Amino acid sequence: MFASTVLNYMDRQAIALVSPQIQAEFAINNETFGWVLAAFTLTYALLQVPAGLMADRLDVRRLYLGAVVWWSLAGIASAFAPTLAVLIACRALLGVGESFNWPCALKVTGRVLPAADRGLGNGIFNSGAAVGAVITPLIVPFVTVRYGWRTAFVAVGLLGFVWSAAWLLAVRGPVAGILAGEPAPKPLLPSGTSGRLQPRAWLAFSLLLVDAVAVGLIGYRQAGAVGCWLGVATLMTGLLIVARLLPLNTLGATGWGRSLGEVVRLRRFWIMVVVAISINICWHFLVSWLPKYLNSERKMTGLVSLFESFLAADTPKRTETAIFLVSSVVTALIFLAADAGNLLGGLGSRLLAGRGLKPSSARLRIMGLCVLAISAGAWVGRVSNDYACMALLALMALGAAAFMANYFAFCQEVDPSATGLVVGILGGMGNLFAAGILPFAGWVKDSTGSFAPIFVLVGLSPLVGLLILSLAWGNDPHPPVSPTQTN
Repeated sequence: MFASTVLNYMDRQAIALVSPQIQAEFAINNETFGWVLAAFTLTYALLQVPAGLMADRLDVRRLYLGAVVWWSLAGIASAFAPTLAVLIACRALLGVGESFNWPCALKVTGRVLPAADRGLGNGIFNSGAAVGAVITPLIVPFVTVRYGWRTAFVAVGLLGFVWSAAWLLAVRGPVAGILAGEPAPKPLLPSGTSGRLQPRAWLAFSLLLVDAVAVGLIGYRQAGAVGCWLGVATLMTGLLIVARLLPLNTLGATGWGRSLGEVVRLRRFWIMVVVAISINICWHFLVSWLPKYLNSERKMTGLVSLFESFLAADTPKRTETAIFLVSSVVTALIFLAADAGNLLGGLGSRLLAGRGLKPSSARLRIMGLCVLAISAGAWVGRVSNDYACMALLALMALGAAAFMANYFAFCQEVDPSATGLVVGILGGMGNLFAAGILPFAGWVKDSTGSFAPIFVLVGLSPLVGLLILSLAWGNDPHPPVSPTQTN
């Protein structure tokens, strides 16, 4: 799972590293490139709920394998995109496949690890995101300089097939049986209750779908890509609201409708929605725009001169190439700090829990320290020294990764019988708003010439999530027992 998460981030981050080449080839500004990034994030968000439902109900061993093969093929296809529209389509398909990674991985750790160890287990596999974000800047830019950005996409995509073979060999025997699960027990239905969605529920969900499509189409005609985002947002948020408003007996006694209806009635779920949004807009901004920020705003004069000395004197655009490579190496160093954060965040909460604190209290204390570290990013635009800027960015990345390791452990406690669904919804909502912040950040850059205002926004947003989590977590008074519970 660690290795698949490395590949997940290599495939998604490669495009951020080669943004100068793609923007030059397709003649697009930062805002438009933000929508290229958002194409991945929107489909990633939209597929989180189906991915979560499938992780709860299907053989996770096979599901995980299929997801990695899918996103590897989509990554390779991006290398052959002849137009911007085709590139956007390939990025959207990449988001479909990668949406399965976290629901599948968290379902596995939820099944095989006790509660006190899940923070560390989640930190180990989630550290693959930071490792991928470290490795990619050390590979993709150098391949791009020598062979072009398209070759880099093929090289990264092919690694997914190596992982697929290793997964089939390593995950078998008793572990494969655990991941396959057991058939859900047939529930005892109350008199007059069907196991399927009732007509009233079908009508409500159908009207929601029609409404979301209408919003998307009308919005696209009026506001372009923003309208597409509004259509997806209408569908995703509306699905949760409709499921909450409908009586449970109209959602059936089994199936996705019942599971969704139970989850959205939990106070803890809505708390985690806010937390998910607050940390995802921060993390995705760093992953997607950090290389561009370093390349366009932080010239790193001293390091650039050093890199220039290693380049041949007849290298085309020698200074630009040196800046491109320096920004990539610095990106790797910053995400190396994030990798440390994944492990330290999970290990810190585990140590505090071992000293007698409740697991939730231990996580909250660590997350408080994380928020302080993340807030360092708000000062990035105010420092002139490049090395001070690097230190602030490293602290921000470390805090964000450590925060997420413990955030995932909270996700697993919302409803343990529907971990995949909960993680899928929360990941979807977080990525939905991340998809909105990416082109907005590009627009701010185009309008003001700086990413500084966005750093303030994303640097302080996790504080909101932590405050709500600290004040309102508690216990749900009547947690529902899912009829599909299998573990």
